[in-house]
Amino acid sequence: MIDIPEVKRQKLDKPQTYQCEYILPKKNKRCRMLRKKQNKYCSEHMIHDTSSSKKRIPCPLNPNHTIWEKDLTSHLEKCNARPKEDHDPWYVENTNHILRNSTEITFTDGEEHDESYCRELVDKIHFDPLEKKIFEHEGLVQQLEEKTNQKHIIQQSSLIGNLKRLGLLSSDIFYMEFGCGKGELSRYVNQCVLHDSSGSVENYGFGLIDRGTNRLKADNKIIQESEPFQVKPIIKRSKIDIMHLHVDKFMEDIHPKDVVAISKHLCGAATDLTLKSLLNSNLFKDGKFGGMLIAMCCRHVCFEDEFLPQSKEYLSSLGFNSLQSIKALKKMVSWGVNLDVDSRDSVDSGLSSKQRYDYGIKARRIIDESRVYALKTILGIDYNIEIFWYVDTNVTKENVCLSITRKQSN
Repeated sequence: MIDIPEVKRQKLDKPQTYQCEYILPKKNKRCRMLRKKQNKYCSEHMIHDTSSSKKRIPCPLNPNHTIWEKDLTSHLEKCNARPKEDHDPWYVENTNHILRNSTEITFTDGEEHDESYCRELVDKIHFDPLEKKIFEHEGLVQQLEEKTNQKHIIQQSSLIGNLKRLGLLSSDIFYMEFGCGKGELSRYVNQCVLHDSSGSVENYGFGLIDRGTNRLKADNKIIQESEPFQVKPIIKRSKIDIMHLHVDKFMEDIHPKDVVAISKHLCGAATDLTLKSLLNSNLFKDGKFGGMLIAMCCRHVCFEDEFLPQSKEYLSSLGFNSLQSIKALKKMVSWGVNLDVDSRDSVDSGLSSKQRYDYGIKARRIIDESRVYALKTILGIDYNIEIFWYVDTNVTKENVCLSITRKQSN
């Protein structure tokens, strides 16, 4: 037998990284982005580095991000914030800024209160724990086995499992995925519909709505994966902000039997705009609204003026009735995704990390319950509205789903 020398693994040193030195004013902490060795700040904060020979400036189209001054001309040609010259027929500017046929409520400036005042408001509010409704769908078993990083596929499997539980998984539904990105959730919904279905596929398909420009879209994969089943789903994608989406105009050439809205991690104000876009449509009046299932996230980037009027009414009844108090509530929400298990005893603002986390989860629940209250007020007894945990927090801390389903007539 020939002895084969043992191959020793070389221990590779991790390359040195350099953290941005900019101090975030609101958090009084260093930015966690990386910088180049020769720079003091990351690219977004280079605007504050007066010693640099290169100049960083705010984008003229959207000052929320910065660019190199020398790249201004080329950036303006490709910036996502640049105005579109030609709009789709379903683009109606600011059509979902207000909820039609509803009295608008406006938050105004109020007294400046310290953080403890808003914590006292939260302390007075009590909720029963949310139910866990964690499911899997057989159509994604192979995906679950193949994926090394299972975080996203576990979420998608539970979302689709809940669609099935709610009676919203069918080949006679047209799905609208809001904030769709590359359309991965729709792709997996399609796989599970094909796995389950043997019925009609008339006007079955997907409306993919996102304001960003997405690479590696799943649109063609949905069509390719449907071919062996002799199914050709409708795919209609639109790059549009939900604020400007006129749902009825978008649907004009589709003639769906039922429309179901879906989303995985619909961020901040996008959830409220989605609700308004659906409520502003004729889907309810025409009996074509099949239901909705969306996983919400990022309540700290909700906008006060985008809440449903009835949500504002709910928040006001709890004492959050001014711009300052809503701002404080949103700040508290951000604590709900920041629990560091290695720093449970660390103290910030007089609270331990665990206490801040608990306040954040409760603040998030307040915003979620305001949406439930609004929908129940608007839709009345004909629809079931519920929020629930669709995965455990070890998968994602943004683990709350909002659903709407039609009540079955006896």
